[in-house]
Amino acid sequence: MTMPLRPPIGGFMRPFGCAWFIVEFLKGNGPEGSPKIDPDTGAPMVDIHYQYKSALHRAYAEDAVALDEEERKRKGLPPFTVEEAQERLQRVTSAVFPTS
Repeated sequence: MTMPLRPPIGGFMRPFGCAWFIVEFLKGNGPEGSPKIDPDTGAPMVDIHYQYKSALHRAYAEDAVALDEEERKRKGLPPFTVEEAQERLQRVTSAVFPTS
């Protein structure tokens, strides 16, 4: 049985485009929380790939926390405090990028 490469409904969801990220990263703007680089020096492709994937995971983590917040609102619970939201963001991010 073969599986289609593209999802049947909606396609792939990306919070920002790869080309936009690479152009902004190489300009030295530090898009989506990535570090700023010297545009005259540039960066190796491995670093660009890592920073792009890291930014995608951070965007996913922010979306996951926002969805949790909306679910709490639907249930009539109070919203997250800033500390709770940061802790949840850290937990989702660390699940993707383990430190040890």
